[in-house]
Amino acid sequence: MTSAIERLFAGEPFPDTRNGGFVAALRQCAAIQSQRFPALARLYARQGFRPAFLRAERDVARLPFLHASVFKEHDFRPAVAFRAALTLTSSGTSGQRSRTVLDEGSLRRVKLSAEKVYAALGMVDKGLRTNYLCMTYDPRQAKDLGTAFTDELLTSFTAVGEVHYAIRRPLGGGDFRFDLEATLEALRRMAAGGLPLRVLGFPAHVMFTMRAWRERGLPPLRLGRRSWALTGGGWKGHAGDAIPKGEFKAQVSSWLGLPAQNIRDLFGSVEHGIPYVECRRGRMHVPDYARVIVRDPETLKPLPYGRKGLLQLVTPSLTSFPSFSVL
Repeated sequence: MTSAIERLFAGEPFPDTRNGGFVAALRQCAAIQSQRFPALARLYARQGFRPAFLRAERDVARLPFLHASVFKEHDFRPAVAFRAALTLTSSGTSGQRSRTVLDEGSLRRVKLSAEKVYAALGMVDKGLRTNYLCMTYDPRQAKDLGTAFTDELLTSFTAVGEVHYAIRRPLGGGDFRFDLEATLEALRRMAAGGLPLRVLGFPAHVMFTMRAWRERGLPPLRLGRRSWALTGGGWKGHAGDAIPKGEFKAQVSSWLGLPAQNIRDLFGSVEHGIPYVECRRGRMHVPDYARVIVRDPETLKPLPYGRKGLLQLVTPSLTSFPSFSVL
């Protein structure tokens, strides 16, 4: 018999109507997680919550949450050890990193949900051979870093030509660094090769590459409508270089010679695992595999549509780590 969780992820990410499958899957996930993690069971008991309370959409806001910082400060241990398929760490700039453990089922659902979301937005074509310029960490050197995992996953949505990772450790060892010269050379080589190109990764490094390209008097490129620029991860340690999103898209479109609507930003976190990706109009949409609740920073009460606050991200995709409801 197929579980409620598996039935949810077998469906489409943006259905015309919701049929209650999310709530059933979340109820199942909450029950599994409270059995696996004693700390979560104690939180539920303290807040007077039981997974059985999740009966309708309005009940999702009743689900207790853990703040993202908790996962940076504490290592959650299950009551019974299980085999981990993948362990990922966040790429935060504070020096503290969270550690998320995925079992086979959770990892499969993370990959499946990502491919379905991107396919619904027109970005999956397994028959299209594409080069990739990844402004992020080389996954061969940063095997457990969430951003490296994400970009490697994004390269699976087409047939793959050449892949270049811009942030690497020097051959002699040391810290990761952005290799501008190698990135410029890779871009020149890929642009001359004739294949579509997808530029992925941190917007700051896309900006640094664009500025260096222009400062050296190199001509604008003409990559065409089958090429994309997909940015994510924010500006992190380069907030002083940030420019408005509209200006960023206009400049990158002019530089790379691709439609501005093919420049998309995405939001995600290693603790949550569900991607939020811009559509052609620059709006991020919540897939049916997740719910987003906006909470008042002072009272923590849910806020109505259109109000700013703290994000609570909820998904039943994760059964191996208690971050399925994270603030």
